[in-house]
Amino acid sequence: VLLRRRAEDRDPAAWERFTDLVKITRQVPEEELRRMVTGPTAISCYAQCPTTYWWLGGRTLATDSLPVKIFDRAAVSNRYESGGRHGLERVDEFHRIEPVYLGTPEQLTELRTALLERYRRVFDRILELEWRTAWVTPFYMQQSGKVGVDDAVERVKGTIDFEAYLPYRGSRTESEWLEFQNLSIVGDKYTRAFSIKAQRGELWSGCSGIGLERWLTAFLAQKGLDPDGWPREFRERAEPLPRDIRFL
Repeated sequence: VLLRRRAEDRDPAAWERFTDLVKITRQVPEEELRRMVTGPTAISCYAQCPTTYWWLGGRTLATDSLPVKIFDRAAVSNRYESGGRHGLERVDEFHRIEPVYLGTPEQLTELRTALLERYRRVFDRILELEWRTAWVTPFYMQQSGKVGVDDAVERVKGTIDFEAYLPYRGSRTESEWLEFQNLSIVGDKYTRAFSIKAQRGELWSGCSGIGLERWLTAFLAQKGLDPDGWPREFRERAEPLPRDIRFL
């Protein structure tokens, strides 16, 4: 949660009473602190999609507007992941692209198929990555104990993880591959939680979280640091890199 200070409160003299209270009582006077700063104006979020749901909260979407497709790369994501920070692959603040989509179950199923095909084109033809997919139980179903769902209707909901092979971790069969993005249909979990409705029928939602630092980790691990060895289609699309530092 981010707190915003008023411009006039940047004057150290305005904080003299607060400072004196801390020195005398050796405690933080919460009421005095609340008086000196405004309330929360933003949050530091673990993903991008919650802001979309908040924006649409309490609204009813017209049938002819469905499916709603939103492409968000407005800000970074912040997350403390288990295992701590590690290289580029696991950082506290990372760049993220997140398509978010809302529509009928049938529309989202079609959209997932289209996204999978476009991702396949990027990974195979442009980045030339060695990658694979895995069907996983969404985090919210794990927390509620809903694992191992086999029902045909429920199978539509869920998460597809995209994983890349990292040569420096060992063999393909024994090493842990890196999850670098996902593609989810979460049913009505968030539309119901945020009171987002369709003009008619059931309204589902989903998202696809793309971690750019993890894309970079997978790409450099497989293609190396020498730009001359990178795939041609990628080099044609990439902006010119800054000149290397020369050492004498």
